[in-house]
Amino acid sequence: NQKILQRTKVFTPKRSTDFAELCGILIGDGGLTKRQMTITLNRETDKEYLEFVVKLLYRIFKIKPKIYKAKKSKAINICISRTNLITFLNMQGILIGNKLKQNLSIPEWIIKSQKYLIPCIRGMVDTDGSVVIETHNTKGKKYIYYRLNFTSASPILIDQTYQTLKKIGFNPKIRRNGRAVQLEKIEEICDYFKRIGTSNPKHLKRLVS
Repeated sequence: NQKILQRTKVFTPKRSTDFAELCGILIGDGGLTKRQMTITLNRETDKEYLEFVVKLLYRIFKIKPKIYKAKKSKAINICISRTNLITFLNMQGILIGNKLKQNLSIPEWIIKSQKYLIPCIRGMVDTDGSVVIETHNTKGKKYIYYRLNFTSASPILIDQTYQTLKKIGFNPKIRRNGRAVQLEKIEEICDYFKRIGTSNPKHLKRLVS
């Protein structure tokens, strides 16, 4: 049947802040095979964020993704199977296959534009970032320190994130043997959420807990 062999047409969007945020999400928790795009979230902690991502995908591509719960973990997968969509994403700088082996990085068209870079960083931190609370006891006094932590095994991505945050006025630190970029002052973390924002409510909940 020839109809089966024909590729399903995909709405190809223009570059936008929404699309740049999606690229950040894919850099963080996404994966592409030749035929499928998958975004993997935590079905407990990312419940509200899952709804945001599904709506974002529909807004960009006019496609309702399929949702699959993993049987043996808390993972939940948001999937779209369209060869044309994968080709389009790949042309925009999103990697197919093992991202780390291919030097995962922010696509050049995003790096060149602060308009796109800020939503992309938001997507990356919303997926591969976390608000970490450290407590230290000194001379019987308890001290609480907040950290905004972005983690990646890609040295290029870590450097790009560090340079971006520095360029827009933050004082990031590279930690955890070069695998994390952190903001380490509560004022800067609050400023990050004011200026860059978040689409994942779990980060703000953690900050006010």
